[in-house]
Amino acid sequence: MAPGTRWVDLPLADFAERLSERTPTPGGGSLSAYLAACGAAAASMAFRLTSGERFAEVESAMAACAAELDAVRARALELVQRDSDAYDAVSAAFRLPKGSEEQKAERSAAIQAAMLGALEVPLETMRIALSGLRLVAEGAPESNPNVASDCASGAQALAAGLEGAAANVRINAKSLRDRSLAAARLAECARLREQAHQLLQAVEAAVEQHLA
Repeated sequence: MAPGTRWVDLPLADFAERLSERTPTPGGGSLSAYLAACGAAAASMAFRLTSGERFAEVESAMAACAAELDAVRARALELVQRDSDAYDAVSAAFRLPKGSEEQKAERSAAIQAAMLGALEVPLETMRIALSGLRLVAEGAPESNPNVASDCASGAQALAAGLEGAAANVRINAKSLRDRSLAAARLAECARLREQAHQLLQAVEAAVEQHLA
């Protein structure tokens, strides 16, 4: 990738190709953030199509939800690159010299700092994806039934992004020496997953009503 180019600047096919390569980045964390961005985009489209005379009473609220989902999408897209950058920092830390005891100590500290960064980014992806799911759950019951499948697809993509990010949080937490910090992050991860599950169920129930 050319210097200064971000993963989100690549054509979709090229990004998928880069995901398939035998390199650590982009990886599952970047993919998870991208899924969250796509989910927010699909749901915002469904809410924007909840407009016109038939939906006059809810059109303003739907437009507001769509605008908030646009912000979710923008934040998630930023995390596509940030996740890769965070793991590149881990790789760089492992390449530091370890010839002397001082170098070993510096290398160890750098690895721990980088691993924490590699954990914090997907945790932020989880938070952002959850905020998107809240918006979808809020708007789904009143959304246009003709785009119920788009609303559902958006919610499922947000949930998938959150779950993928959770796996990254959990695997990176294993490498932290500060076990109390790791436990706190894992506890938040579990809470976010549970909340996401409940919100996704709410969306699915609303979509079922539209599709019945």
